[in-house]
Amino acid sequence: MLAKGVFVEDYMKLSIREYDVPEPKAGEVMIKTMAVGLCCWDSWLYRGVNAPGPYPYIIGHEGVGVVERVGEGVTGLKPGDNVSCLSGNNEMMCEYSTVPAAGLVKLPDVIDDWAKVVYEPACCVTNLLNITDVQLGDHVVLVGAGYMGLQTLQLLTRASQAGRITVFELREDRRKMAMEYGKDFGNPDCFRVLDPESEEGKKAVADIIAAGGADVCIDFGASDSGFHLADSMTRQAGKLTIGSFHRSDVTFNGTKWHLGGLYVYNLAPMSNPHFKEMCPRCYSMIERGVLEPGKLVTHTAYFEDMEAMDNMFQRACDKGDNYMKGAILFYK
Repeated sequence: MLAKGVFVEDYMKLSIREYDVPEPKAGEVMIKTMAVGLCCWDSWLYRGVNAPGPYPYIIGHEGVGVVERVGEGVTGLKPGDNVSCLSGNNEMMCEYSTVPAAGLVKLPDVIDDWAKVVYEPACCVTNLLNITDVQLGDHVVLVGAGYMGLQTLQLLTRASQAGRITVFELREDRRKMAMEYGKDFGNPDCFRVLDPESEEGKKAVADIIAAGGADVCIDFGASDSGFHLADSMTRQAGKLTIGSFHRSDVTFNGTKWHLGGLYVYNLAPMSNPHFKEMCPRCYSMIERGVLEPGKLVTHTAYFEDMEAMDNMFQRACDKGDNYMKGAILFYK
């Protein structure tokens, strides 16, 4: 079956091409795509980094849509069901996709805004906090308050056992957003948002290290400096959780990690063989209003509107225009 998809044609150049969508085999499902989130990973693929092969190639893995057809042996899903793809396909910026049924979870029957139900990243955040296991009274340090960091902060301030939270973020607009979530945490003396490059921020880092470090440090800085900042503030036998997708080598102090007995965790879905179970947990937090990923979607573009898509991909790269999260919509 031929359908159209978004391809990376060359460095920072998109195109629309026809794409042969295979019929679903046993255990597979064909989805009519309604929206696909623009992951930070996609913005790097747009620049040819970690490319799956030579140009051109199709991208996208944060797909949501409607079941079109099901293959032999598929149970629990039927044509017309709204679904989210949590794993199994990295080529979803296409009108139709065929994916393993095992990587799909159902969405509500009625969806008003498909861009706001791109839940795969929120499931990753849910996975992060479950594996990190914040304990009663823990001092949690969050480095980076972008799209993923702010979702993490929503859960930390509204549904965790953290005793204190300290956020380090370079951008003023994101610090302001983080401060808003701090209002949900309770005592303002137990919640701080700082620029790590300011004098106040540098002093706070030094004070945390001098006091022995924080119980939990979460890296969403997406840079070597962010990683090292989180690492430096993790106490002996503390927890360092890597939320950022680092695309090249990063260095760390092996002596500190070994003799300090650090517990190091990874956000990636591959870290949890039961990752699919994160979706109902995640959605329960969304239903309660604890987790609000839809509020962080700042940019959308309609499929085949090349100018709008190019602009959104460029903003995903340079973070201009207060970009936080983008999605391609396959409907009007």
